[in-house]
Amino acid sequence: MFAAIFTNRLFAGFFVSFAALLAAGTAVGQSSSGYEGGMMNSHSSSYGYGSYGSYHASTAAEGFLRGRAAVIDALGNFEVNDAQAGILREQGRALDRENDLKQTEALHLQKKMWEDARIEARRDREARSAEGKQILAERRATVYRDAYLLSAEELNIKTGQIAWPEALQDSRFEASRARLEELFRQHVGYGVPRANAAREIARSVDRWSRVLRSEVSLMSREDYLAAQKFLLGLKYGAAAVVVAS
Repeated sequence: MFAAIFTNRLFAGFFVSFAALLAAGTAVGQSSSGYEGGMMNSHSSSYGYGSYGSYHASTAAEGFLRGRAAVIDALGNFEVNDAQAGILREQGRALDRENDLKQTEALHLQKKMWEDARIEARRDREARSAEGKQILAERRATVYRDAYLLSAEELNIKTGQIAWPEALQDSRFEASRARLEELFRQHVGYGVPRANAAREIARSVDRWSRVLRSEVSLMSREDYLAAQKFLLGLKYGAAAVVVAS
C-alpha cells in the first residue's frame, strides 16, 4: 500500500513538472507570436472585443504557473475522486460481509429448525411405539390370562396357596416351588398386591420354564404341556391381581 502511494505521488510530481514546462513553452510561443505581429496586432488585441474570452499568459513565468496550477487542480480532483471511490468500495465490502453473515445466520436457523423437527418427529414415533407396545402388552396379558387362568383350587389369590400339578411335584423342582410359594405369600399376604413381587414371580416362572424346556426329554408330552400351562397361569395370575387392585 505504501509503495503504491509513493509511486503515484512520484508520477504525479513528474507529470506536474512536465505539464508546467509544456504550458510554459506554449506561453512563450504565444508571446513571441504577439510581438512579431507588430503594433497593429497589439492595437487590435487591446481594443477588439472578439478576443476577450481567449486570454493567454503574457509571460513564460505566468504560463508556467498557470499550467502548474491547472495540473495540481486536476491531480487534486483525481485524489478526491479516488478517495471517494475507495470509500464506496469499502462500503460495498462491508455490505457484502453483512449479507454473508445474515445468510449464514439464516442457514444455521433453518438447519436448527430441521433438526428440531426431526427430533420432535422421532419423539412422536417413540411415544406412539411405546403406547402401541403397552396396548399390545395389555391385550396380550388379557388374552393369556383368560387362556391360562387357574382355578381357585389351583391358586388361592387370597392366601397365595398353590396346588401343584403332578408334573411339577418332582423333588428336583423343590427349590423352585418353595421360591414361588414364598413370593405369592408376599404378594397377597399384606392386603395390597405389590408390583415388584409380581415381576419377581414372572422372572422365577420364566427361569423354571427354561429348565423344563432343557429337560423336555425326561417328561412325557402331556406332563410337559401341563407344567408349562400351569407356570404361565401363575405368572399371569400374579399380574392380574396387581391390575385388579
